This record gives sequence, structure tokens and C-alpha cells, in this order.
Amino acid sequence: MSVDHESAFPGGQPLSIGRVDSDNIGRIDLNSLGDPALSGAPWSEEDEDLAECIAAWQENSHKTSDVMRILPSRASNRDDMRKDPISPPRPASPPRAKLPSSQVLSINVGGTVFTTTASTIRKSRFLEELLHQHTGNKVLNELFVDRSGDLFQYILNFMRAGRWLLFERSSDLEFVEALREEAAFYGITEPMHPPAPQVTEHATIWQFRDEPNLYVDCCEQTIREDPAHQGLFRLCKHFGGLPLDQIAQTKRFKLASHSLQSGLAYFAMRGFRLDKVVESSTIIHITSADGQTRCGHGTQYILVRPIVYAPLA
Repeated sequence: MSVDHESAFPGGQPLSIGRVDSDNIGRIDLNSLGDPALSGAPWSEEDEDLAECIAAWQENSHKTSDVMRILPSRASNRDDMRKDPISPPRPASPPRAKLPSSQVLSINVGGTVFTTTASTIRKSRFLEELLHQHTGNKVLNELFVDRSGDLFQYILNFMRAGRWLLFERSSDLEFVEALREEAAFYGITEPMHPPAPQVTEHATIWQFRDEPNLYVDCCEQTIREDPAHQGLFRLCKHFGGLPLDQIAQTKRFKLASHSLQSGLAYFAMRGFRLDKVVESSTIIHITSADGQTRCGHGTQYILVRPIVYAPLA
């Protein structure tokens, strides 16, 4: 099929390479195109083929999102058009598949296999991303993490219960620090980190068998930090000279009251609980600055409370 040169392109003005929208192409009128002789270049077979394609496209009104490229200027190299073919539109990426929250999964951590649900796994940023990477597989294999299985059981219990269940290991400083690092690896950050390690503080209320006076051996700060302690205790100045007492900052106080129940109630309000009672223990009490002592049998009431460990600066 041949196309009349005089009705092809208006004024022989070449069109530059570029993408145009389909609405603009649809408005090209082949019948109104001008004289190609004004362009100063003869028509080629490629020009005729392109004009024929445009006419067919207009006739059938087939419009696509990625429209054809227009004929380049005759002064340009026609080989460029062959090197830059029309690229088909990219298909939209399929939505990422998501497992139901109740899906039961197995996760192998350091050789120990744990079973949980997808909803629990997603509470860890690291495990959630690992789950997404495996979701695309037709068969979801066992997840594997090359970390400590012993520590992960506490991480998993936290994701299930929403709180840390450390029990007696809460006072293990090395364990709690390792668990805090593990929590950071799994994407569990402040304020959800494991609590600071706790240690046990002791206080002892005691008395000799043959006298009513009650004494307390405890950390001096325990008494001093209570603004209402004035008048309840009197510091025994001659006690605490031993190296261990100085390291532990242990002081001895004499209770103003002779009531054991009153002393126990005071420490109970400070968070202490009675741990055990030691009968017939040998107690040494320094009574003067020159080192005079009294030694005798007495009864000791051992009190304990957990406190947050704060290392000395």
C-alpha cells in the first residue's frame, strides 16, 4: 500500500523522538498533512510504512498505555530507532502473600526446635522479615536461626506473654546482660528490653537470749534513705570495722523499740520479707571503742528484698 506524499506530514516538519500520550496521537489527521517537499528530503520506505501504521492505528482506535514512537528527524540516524525498541509495560508485582495469624510454624534456633504461631513470630522484627522471605515458597520449611536456643526460649515466652518470665535467673547479672543483647538482635528494643538484673539485699534483726534489746545489721543507705527513720534507730558506732563490713557498707543499728513485731513491720513496709529464722546462733557485739565485745547466743531473723542492680561508677 502506498501513501500520497503530499498528504503525509504537515509542512514536511520532522517530529522528534519521544513518548506522547495516546490522546495526542489520536488527533493526528492524515488528510490534513502538508507537502513533504518542504522538508528537503525524499520519502523512504520506512516513512511510508510508518504513515501506513499510523493510519491503521487511527482507523481501529487501538490505544495503549505505552504509545508508539514517532518517526525521527531525517537528519538523525535511523539505526537509533532500531536500537531502542518499544518496551512492553511491566506487569504489576503480585501482592506479598501473608500467612494467617493462626498458622502453626516451627523455628529451629541453634538446634532446638520451637513451635509457635505466625502472630507470635510477627512480634519480632527480625523473625517477621524472615517469615516474609519464606512465605513465597509453596512449601513453608522450618525456619532456622543460628543463635542460642537457651536464650530464645525466654524471647519466645516474652512474645507470648508480653512480659519477661526470668524467675530465679533475674539475679544472674551475666545472663540478663546476654538476654538484653539477644533481645536487641531480634528487634525487641527499649522499653521492651529485659529488666535490669536484680540482686538480693539482706537485713538481719537479732537479739541476745537474755536481753530485750533488738539490733539490725543492714546497709546504711537502707535506713538513711527513709526520711521517717529518725528516732527509730540508733547507730552503733563501734560496729563495721571489718573489711567485709566496709565493702558491703553494712552498719549496725539499735532499735528504739523492744517489739520484734514492730521491727519486722517496719522492714515489711520497705519491701523486705522474712526469709528464715536462725536459732542459737553465736553473735559477737562490739560495745566500746577500745574493742570490748560481748559474745553470746541469740536469735537472728533474716530479711530479704530484691533490688535493681546498679554497678558502681
